[in-house]
Amino acid sequence: MHVIEKNREIDGRTAVLLLGHGSRAAEANGAMHEVIRRLQEKWPGYVFGAAFLEINFPSIPEGIDFHAGSGAERIILLPYFLHLGNHVQKDLPRFVEEGRKRHPTVEISLGGHLGFHPKLVEVAEERFLEALEAVPSSSPF
Repeated sequence: MHVIEKNREIDGRTAVLLLGHGSRAAEANGAMHEVIRRLQEKWPGYVFGAAFLEINFPSIPEGIDFHAGSGAERIILLPYFLHLGNHVQKDLPRFVEEGRKRHPTVEISLGGHLGFHPKLVEVAEERFLEALEAVPSSSPF
C-alpha cells in the first residue's frame, strides 16, 4: 500500500476514475457517486470521477479521453467491482491498453477491484443484524 502525506501538494494532474458496471436503474450508481464525493473531499488535490462499462455516461474510454484531454498526466482506474469476473480480468485491462495507445504520454494504471476485505464482513454482519431484527418474533426462523 502506498502512503501519501496528507499535506503533500498535488497539482491536480492525477485523475482517479472509479469504474462501475452501469445500470438502467437511475438510483443504482448513487453509492458509487457518494464514494467519489467522499474521496474528493478527503483528497482534494486529486480529481475523482466515474466511468462505466456500459449503459451510463461516461464510458470508460470517454472517461480516459476526457481526463487525458484535460491535462491529466496520470489516470488511475479503480474497479468498483466486488467479484473477480470477466469484466475485471479481461474487459478492464483491455480498456487500459487501448487508453495507453490513444494517450502514450499519459500514465494509465488499473488498481485492484474491491474483492474481499475484512471491512466487508462488518458490512455483511450489519445487514444480517438489520434483517434479523426485521423478522417477526412469531416466525419459526
